[in-house]
Amino acid sequence: MSERGVACRRRTGEDMISLLPDHLLCQILSDVPTKTAVVTSVLSTRWRTIWLSTPVLDLHTDDFPNFTAFASFISWFLDFSKGSSCLHKLKLDLVSKRPIQEIFIESSWDLAFVRGYLDPYYLITDWINKAVTRKVQHLDISYPWIVEMMPLSIYTCETLVSLKLQNVPLADSQYVSLPLLNTMHLVDNIYASDALLENLVSSCPVLEDLTVVRKGDTVYNFEVLRVRSQSLKSLVVVLSGRKWWYKACRVAVIDAPGLNYLSLKDNKFTSYVISSLSSSAKVDIDVSFDVEISGQTTLIDSSKRSAVRSFFSMLSSVRDMTISLTTLECICLYLKHEPLPQFPYLIRLHAVLSNSDLGNLPNILESCPNLKSLVLELNNFRKEELLIFSSSAPECLRLSLECVEIRTPIRGAVAEIELVKYFLENSAVLKKIKMRLRRGIMNNESNICMQLLRLRRCSPSCEVVVEELEDTFQGLDFFSELMNGCVFKDL
Repeated sequence: MSERGVACRRRTGEDMISLLPDHLLCQILSDVPTKTAVVTSVLSTRWRTIWLSTPVLDLHTDDFPNFTAFASFISWFLDFSKGSSCLHKLKLDLVSKRPIQEIFIESSWDLAFVRGYLDPYYLITDWINKAVTRKVQHLDISYPWIVEMMPLSIYTCETLVSLKLQNVPLADSQYVSLPLLNTMHLVDNIYASDALLENLVSSCPVLEDLTVVRKGDTVYNFEVLRVRSQSLKSLVVVLSGRKWWYKACRVAVIDAPGLNYLSLKDNKFTSYVISSLSSSAKVDIDVSFDVEISGQTTLIDSSKRSAVRSFFSMLSSVRDMTISLTTLECICLYLKHEPLPQFPYLIRLHAVLSNSDLGNLPNILESCPNLKSLVLELNNFRKEELLIFSSSAPECLRLSLECVEIRTPIRGAVAEIELVKYFLENSAVLKKIKMRLRRGIMNNESNICMQLLRLRRCSPSCEVVVEELEDTFQGLDFFSELMNGCVFKDL
């Protein structure tokens, strides 16, 4: 089309997207769910059949009135497009918000039957096998309950780049070859043996992103979780159980020297063996060590103290750590008996502390002699409680701590002011302390600002940054000018 024709179309308001060639339109539609792509067919005759050429099938069962319609559409699409060279992505989400009887209805449609119902296992197996034949790159299957074993073809799909499975049983296989698999997310699946997951991981030479989630909603669970990989960069492990018959994972062996990110969430008691962890790795820890925390809990037994000591000794080389409230409560009980292992390379710590455990903060910081950045969140904060710190300041406050951020909005409680005071008066090289102000009536905000203004600072170059969660009050500029070295910002 000539430039004059294009200019004319612009003046008449016609959309410019329709002027793109078919292959670019297919690429655009490949980035949206199939339901959205199908809707574009009503735009004009130009769009009527374009979505059929997209190499993506991304569907949710709630997009259809029942499973029959859902299955019919998938089988029709795969058969219709079987002449295409490849299927880039197959994503099927059968986790419905509707009652089960509304999803599966009696059917006379002639695909497969089990007592008058469509057989999901037969169909899913057929769809996956067809996708593998079509050189699928991204396979994502979510099921609302455990079905029969997945087809063995998923173990030998040499074009697969990402594999995400939820609520499916995985059979043992003597041969696994996934040379291009980069991402694998396994959520609430059943494994034929403890060795299966280890075999899956070791058979993926370029795997970088692995997530393993076991919520303990089934009787079966692996007892030993082994993850060994030279290529892995991100590992997320979630081990939690809500049933009394939950069979916990007792040992987790992690050997991945290239990890940049490790996240562990475990509300049971797992023995961890973590080796060769990179010093550049960021770790996110939410582990309970099976310690029951209550108002009467004052001590933990020697075996659990040993588990805490061993666990954190294995993390002693990391530079960035996030610790949950549950784990910090265990640490504070541990500190009643002995100090934490040292973290000589840790430069950033993000900790969630309850009000009653804040007094242990100096003891925690004693284990981080080279800490530069500290982020604190205060949980279960009670305004009336007091805060008393030990007189001696940890080494990091004297020599290395440069930035402190208190993310929980400050309400003006005495303990909150004491916490800010502790850092300002003891941190010799502090460059910035950042807080959030809970917006209330003008007088409360003014009083908090004036209290901050009067606090003595050990570091003359320290900047105090206060952010408001809502609209600023009118007196903000006045207090900004008053507070030498304090900066106020709005979110």
